Parts: sequence; C-alpha cells; structure tokens
Amino acid sequence: MLKLLQIGPRINYLFLQKQSKSMSKSFKTIKAINSIHHAWSSVSIPIGTILEQIPDTKNLINPIKGIAVEFNNEIIGVPYEYLVPNYEYKTTILLFHGFNSAPENKLAIINQWLIDNHLSDRIDLIAPQLNYNPNEAIKQIGNLIQDNYGNLFVIGTSLGGFYANYVRAMNPSEAVKVHSINPSWSPSISLKKEINQHKKNLKTEENWIFTESYLNYLASFEKKCKEELKHYKGNHLTFHLANYDELLGFDEMLEYLKENKVPNKQFYYDTVHRFEKVDEMLENIKSELISM
Repeated sequence: MLKLLQIGPRINYLFLQKQSKSMSKSFKTIKAINSIHHAWSSVSIPIGTILEQIPDTKNLINPIKGIAVEFNNEIIGVPYEYLVPNYEYKTTILLFHGFNSAPENKLAIINQWLIDNHLSDRIDLIAPQLNYNPNEAIKQIGNLIQDNYGNLFVIGTSLGGFYANYVRAMNPSEAVKVHSINPSWSPSISLKKEINQHKKNLKTEENWIFTESYLNYLASFEKKCKEELKHYKGNHLTFHLANYDELLGFDEMLEYLKENKVPNKQFYYDTVHRFEKVDEMLENIKSELISM
C-alpha cells in the first residue's frame, strides 16, 4: 500500500509503507584513504575502518558524492566510492519524474511490476515529487541518496533523466546504478522557452512559474555533468530511448558518450516521449535488479 508523507511545506514523498531505514548510519572503508593523494582528506584512514555519518553542517562534500564523518576528532567528507554501508539495506529504486510532472503513473506501473514479480519485499520504491527549483531538486536527490545509500537504482525520465545523468556524473560508485529514460541532455536549451511562463502541473494541480534563475541552475548542473561524466568508467549507466520521441533528440548525447568513450548500454523502444514501455524496460533490467 502506498503511503504519502508530507515533508516541509511543498515537498511530498511517495513511498512503500514498508520503507524504513535507520537515520544513524555507519560505513566501512573499502579502499584506504591516503591524505597524500586525496585533497578532500587531511588524514589517512585504513581499509576496513568503521565510520559513522554525521550532519554535514560545513558542506564539506556534495551530498550526491559522499558523506561527512568524524575520524580522530576531525570532521571530513568521504566519497561513497570509498565506502560500503555497515548496516542492513535493501535494493532501492529512486524514481525521478520529468518537467512539470509527477511520479504517479510510472510509480504505479513499477510498483505493480514488483508485486507481479514477487519482488516487493526485496526492493523498495521511492518516488519523490521533485521541487520545481532545480537547485532544491538536487538537494532532495542528495538527501535521498544519503538516506538510502546501498544498492541504489536511479531511474529518471526526461528532466528526471537529466538528474539521473547528473547523479552518475557526480557519483561513480558501483553501488549506484543509473537508468535514464528519454533524458534531457541540455535542459537549459530545451526549456529556455519556458522562462517566466506560468505553469500548471496537471497531475498535482499546482500553479508555479519557471524563472530564469531555475534555468541558470540547470545550466550550471549541465556544465558540471558534462565535465564529470566523461570520467565515468564503470558498468552501470544505461539509456532507454524512444524511437519516436517527438520532444527530445539524443544525437548530441550519444555523440558525447562515443567521443568520450563513456561506458554505457542502450535499449530502444517503439514508443514516444511519454515512454509507454515501462514494463518492457523493467524486463530488460530484471536480471540486474535481482542480482544482489
């Protein structure tokens, strides 16, 4: 059964009733941290060290990249790629919706697929109503990664696909698997026509305005994404693309991936931008979802 939790004045999180994770978390280092080689660390931490997450009040590290910890009376930020959770966790799907939308349709389809495949007890599904302000949306996403870090599947559609790509660019950890569905590659360009437009979300009934500052945030995240994604050399970046997408083109993105030799997998579907092949997509990644 789905439960609705109100967090703050406008941010809603839809999630499965069974979803619960401890707020106090500890992590074990899986690679030794040497202060000589890592500018973000001023101390050396040996492999196997247990570290407890603490609030990152000094913004020591991007929340998508890692966590703040205390070691030898010093507070530092540590990237996730050096850590593995030292607590029980389950596979979690984070589902990010597109521009001026909501997660309800694809959330329901994925939830039903999990039930039909007897996976609902093994896989948690979290689908936030993302803030219209991209800067706040990225903060939401960072908090969700921190709260649910472990075996994470990030699935995003359209603008949510851009956010998924951004997560991949900023977090190379193999504990995070990214699946982008019809992703926006340059939203600061495709959404430029929306500046100062009064919008109504037909799914949530909210009225809002897409401001120029929102576009500027997207441009900043875009730049960072394209700077960092070229360095990704892992095995968990997958694109699910519609053959008949009427809103977005993918040639520029695919050329970038090829030119920078970014490892990725691609699936193509006979559908349009709304992507009405979610079940087919889930079947394509089923082995990956149940491999843990």
